[in-house]
Amino acid sequence: MSTIKAAARTTTVNLPLWAWMAVALAVGLLYAVTFDTGAISSHIASSGMYLHELFHDGRHLLGVPCH
Repeated sequence: MSTIKAAARTTTVNLPLWAWMAVALAVGLLYAVTFDTGAISSHIASSGMYLHELFHDGRHLLGVPCH
């Protein structure tokens, strides 16, 4: 019976705050490059077309279909 109890235990992973922030930044950048159609990039840069075109080229580089 002790082997069942030992197998049922779970361990938690305590990551520091900077690791969670790095993961959030990576997921945010991945979203911005793959799914953004100008809604985010137009608010970040004053000339939104340059950033939009950079993200558009990033989609092609990653192989994400965009048009």
